Amino acid sequence: MNYHKLLLKQVNKYLPLDLQEFPAIENFLQAVNDSYRAFERDNELAERAFNISEEEYEELNKKLKYELDVKKMSVSKLKDAVGIFENVEVKNNSDDLLIIAEHLHEEIAKRKNAEQALKIKEEKYRGILANMNLGLMEVDNDEVIQYVNKSFCKMSGYQPEELLGTKASVVLAFPQHSKNTLKEKNKLRRNGKSDTYEIFVHSKKGEGRWWLISGAPRYNDQNDLVGSIGIHLDITQQKQLELDLIRAKEQAEASTLAKEMFLANMSHEIRTPMNAILGMANQLKKTNLASNQLFFLNTINSAADSLLIIINDILDLTKIDSGKLTLENIGFVPLAVVDRVLQVMTHKAEEKGIKLVSSYIDSNLAKILIGDPHRINQVLLNLVSNAIKFTQKGTVDINFIVVEDSQLWQRIKVTVSDTGIGMDEAFKIRLFDKFSQEDDTVTRKYGGTGLGMSISKELIGLMAGEIEVESKKNVGSSISFTLKLEKGTEESLPDKSEDEIDVRVFSGRKVLVTDDNEINRLLASTILQAYNVNCEEAINGVDAIEKLQQHSYDLVLMDVQMPIMDGMEAVKIIRNKLLNKTPIIALTALALKGDNEKCLDAGFNDYLSKPFDESQLLRIVASWLPKKALKGEDGDVQEKVNLPLFDLSQLHVIARGNQGFVDKMVRLFTEQTPTAIGDIRSAYHDGDYQKISKVAHRIKPSIDAMGIVSLKDEILEIESSAIEYGKSSKLEGLIDHLDIVIDKVVKALNK
Repeated sequence: MNYHKLLLKQVNKYLPLDLQEFPAIENFLQAVNDSYRAFERDNELAERAFNISEEEYEELNKKLKYELDVKKMSVSKLKDAVGIFENVEVKNNSDDLLIIAEHLHEEIAKRKNAEQALKIKEEKYRGILANMNLGLMEVDNDEVIQYVNKSFCKMSGYQPEELLGTKASVVLAFPQHSKNTLKEKNKLRRNGKSDTYEIFVHSKKGEGRWWLISGAPRYNDQNDLVGSIGIHLDITQQKQLELDLIRAKEQAEASTLAKEMFLANMSHEIRTPMNAILGMANQLKKTNLASNQLFFLNTINSAADSLLIIINDILDLTKIDSGKLTLENIGFVPLAVVDRVLQVMTHKAEEKGIKLVSSYIDSNLAKILIGDPHRINQVLLNLVSNAIKFTQKGTVDINFIVVEDSQLWQRIKVTVSDTGIGMDEAFKIRLFDKFSQEDDTVTRKYGGTGLGMSISKELIGLMAGEIEVESKKNVGSSISFTLKLEKGTEESLPDKSEDEIDVRVFSGRKVLVTDDNEINRLLASTILQAYNVNCEEAINGVDAIEKLQQHSYDLVLMDVQMPIMDGMEAVKIIRNKLLNKTPIIALTALALKGDNEKCLDAGFNDYLSKPFDESQLLRIVASWLPKKALKGEDGDVQEKVNLPLFDLSQLHVIARGNQGFVDKMVRLFTEQTPTAIGDIRSAYHDGDYQKISKVAHRIKPSIDAMGIVSLKDEILEIESSAIEYGKSSKLEGLIDHLDIVIDKVVKALNK
């Protein structure tokens, strides 16, 4: 220690060395040393005080007074400083600097601890911001970058020193359209608005990147707007997936369109020759044929009908897939739907020696429901056809059950059950898949495309119904569909189109038949010429326009698809340039939704889809021929002829060339049916309407077997409504019409 020289002499003289280093003695020696030095300093000050002059004393006194004032002011300031801390009181309002300093030290320590905790939190969040996967950038009001985190640097490819202090729009490689976007967003920030947007940018390496930016205004502690902050997410991969999906969607739409165009073209290419095959076969049937020739012809017709069903199935599937299949919502008689299915499918069941029956029809079933009878009929035909196909012996049964019955609607359950080969559980799951068969042997043995069940399910789904399957291998199957349908009235039934055509309206008329297919021109001309129509032919649109410029016609039949100039283009020229208003009927093999509407929009008056039968062609031609006064044998009464009067083709198919069977059926019909009509008339006069219904039910199969299409609905109506109609002009008119037609058929068959 640096002891005073006098103290050091005493210590060295009287105190041993080992005691000098003892802590307690060392502290004592330090206190004595301070006393020696203080005494010496006071002596020096006293000596100096005695030696200074009066002037020096006054000067020194002023300095001391000034220092005292400064001390007081400092103490006051220090106390004020201590007073800013809450809950701090200096004891006795003391001026002791040590006490004040103690309080100040305590408060400063508290403040430092709080600041340290805040700093730790800030560093924590700064660390999160700096290392998070989202890019963060802060700019001031002049768009000068103030802060960027590591993720932003990684996203952009720049180092922090390359970004900080520079304008974002200058250093970052934004395309012009992105710069324009940023200008708009900066305006929003200045107005205090936040939003999220996508922007395209090039990285430092020139790579194109897509960023999703969530931008917001940035404020300081005084709530002054000092710039903006943006959180950036690189969505390049997601954007690429989005673009890939858009391209895939466009490709899918293009593929769907190409498929539709292909099917439309295939429809035209297939239906055109089909029209010729079916049409010419029907014309051939009118000639005198040997029994084996008629059998061969009916076989051709049956095969053509089967092919047409397959074509229609494929087109229906396409319409469903593209959302272009529409449903009707009209009144219909559900019993008539069942009878129609039985009528069509009975001969197929009989060919296999199985029974096709409808064993149960719920008595609560409404007489008239509202829905799409054609699609319900299509589903039923599919189910019954499948049931017959896969049943070798036994029965196919159709049941109608009313599941729910309210005042306004009914929920009906239709079940088709069979005693056929059945299905295992694994195939039941795939039953409604497109082109699905249980295995290849099923296709080889039973045939079919595997589309019927898929289409049936889709149709039931479109009608907001459900379809379910119960089946057991080698026992049989039961397929049911449930539909909720509104109840209807007689007014809900659509107006029946007149089956009878006044054939004398054709006589002497002039029709232009336009088609590039020679057989189709021949078919239409042959049908019309049989009714004294003068037919001329054109091979394409150009040819038709030339003939219309040179001659006048009562009507034009025109194919839609033809080489050189198609029907669509030709009809527009005829309407818009020639200003010709002659009725023009489109003969179209196109079958997709919207095709017929396109024909009408182009300028056609009507359309007839291929393949068409004779009665369809005659009916549409008669409806558009200009009206002229006609007189019959009884003055102004116009005689009407039913077309066709009867059709024995189904009998010949069943007979398989056995003409004796056909002759026997015809003989039984001509002998028994007129008697049955007499029974109906007698029952009507006697008021026995139940007997009328029973007799009508008895002769209905014979009328169906003879192919008397014009009586199909009438005989069903007499059977189902005779009791309801009672003695009325309605029932009497139905019986009169039945009597007249049967009389004509019997006379024709007896020739």
